[in-house]
Amino acid sequence: MKRKILSMVLAVSMVAAMGLAGCGNNSTDDTNADSSAETENTESSSEYKLVFSGSDLANPWVVMVKDGFEAACEDNGIECVSLNAGSDVEQQVSDIENSIEGGYNGIVFNPIDGNALESVLNQATEKGIASVTVAQKADAATAGIELDDYAYGQVIAENAVEWINETLGGKGKVAVLAEDNIESSIRRGDAIVDTIEEQCPDMEIVARQQGNTPEQGLSVVETLLIQHPDLNVVIACNDSGGIGAYQAFENAGLATEADRAIFSGDNTTEAAEYIKIPDSIYRGTADLYPYESGYQAVEMILEYLKNGLPEEHESVTLDMGPVTKEDLMNEDSE
Repeated sequence: MKRKILSMVLAVSMVAAMGLAGCGNNSTDDTNADSSAETENTESSSEYKLVFSGSDLANPWVVMVKDGFEAACEDNGIECVSLNAGSDVEQQVSDIENSIEGGYNGIVFNPIDGNALESVLNQATEKGIASVTVAQKADAATAGIELDDYAYGQVIAENAVEWINETLGGKGKVAVLAEDNIESSIRRGDAIVDTIEEQCPDMEIVARQQGNTPEQGLSVVETLLIQHPDLNVVIACNDSGGIGAYQAFENAGLATEADRAIFSGDNTTEAAEYIKIPDSIYRGTADLYPYESGYQAVEMILEYLKNGLPEEHESVTLDMGPVTKEDLMNEDSE
């Protein structure tokens, strides 16, 4: 899957962001009354302004959604801005409020807490502003490319279960790095725990702790390795936590141990590079196709803006699937 690397438009505050030049160019030359047909077409395609509100751009998966969003805006000649809520619900509410006041026509976002955004999303709908979520759900949004978080947790965990049963005989110690600060992602952690308990009943779950950034994953796993030096497996709800866990094992000199493993989800470029190291204990992830989803969300927004908002929330299923070390190694050899 080809990933485009686009320049990140990251606003410190929404007020500053609204003043920045967007991803598209809808400016005109006031001194040239006889603009060409080509310029007129550009102006026509640039009539909309879109905002991306990322839950936390410290998460590489969210960055890839943003990249897809920005690519779609560029391809369609649309002015856009990308914002970072930094895992702060109030900040995301404020960002969306300011988007409405700033005259933006559409909002693509992955909500930290869909319920907390209900009021502001209703305001957007009343003003004819289209809103599309990616991954997490917000019922008040126009539509969503939505993830079944429990099913995703099962995909992540089953990737680990296969290795645990084949390599450890189903016995050992496992820690779960959860994403419990995001309401809808709690079920992802629940699914990981349930799957391990059901399919590897002899595995001891020594911890379930929040660790959905590289810094948190590193800190949590460093502490766990002191408490449980024989910790075999870390299963992270996302690659950000998994990357931090890998760094903790690497710092402890354990990054190539045959009886250790890290599994996560999101199939980010950085995680994939660690997994592709032949003797690395980073052994698997899962894919949710974030770039494609960010791009698709813009196409959905444009459809709604041109043809009208639907009367009820529309839902599209977010695709998912496991990714193993073998998958990534074979991908490189093709």
